[in-house]
Amino acid sequence: MLGVSSQTIANWIDQGQLPAGRTPGGHRRVQAQDLRTFLTARGLRVPDELIARQQTLLVVEDDPQVGPWLVTRLNATRPDLRVLLAQDGFRAGELVAGERPDTVLLDIYLPGIDGFEVCRRLKARRDSAATTVIAMSANNTPEVRETILEAGAIAFLPKPVDFGRLLAMLEQRTSASA
Repeated sequence: MLGVSSQTIANWIDQGQLPAGRTPGGHRRVQAQDLRTFLTARGLRVPDELIARQQTLLVVEDDPQVGPWLVTRLNATRPDLRVLLAQDGFRAGELVAGERPDTVLLDIYLPGIDGFEVCRRLKARRDSAATTVIAMSANNTPEVRETILEAGAIAFLPKPVDFGRLLAMLEQRTSASA
């Protein structure tokens, strides 16, 4: 795919130049987003199969009306995005690990693992540290905003979410990663 030997790629990984994980069997695995970033930064050709990847947005919202509403509105206004829904922090973690979303729209007050902890865990893991987190909550206090931004979110949206503002943020994020 890259026109270099597998040993060259292994060297890049071992030298810490190309982020990668390892399977239980010891095989290296590189995420598409990390490979695109690595190739672009070095002026190397990015293969078509890496460019064509559809951006994925994970909505994490426990309210049974708000979550599906956001997914429906986002699907209608941004058909270029693949939109997923998790209704608690644990399921969000599963989807992040399996689906590797580019952006997470994260409610803060969730059953089980709250959004603060979800954000901290996302940012602490090598394979999800680059994931964009946009937090949202009806509890619009300086303490809540400060805590979630310190945990790694790039923005905080008070609820009810200003959908136009959310779309502008998503447009900015998807155009920056294209």
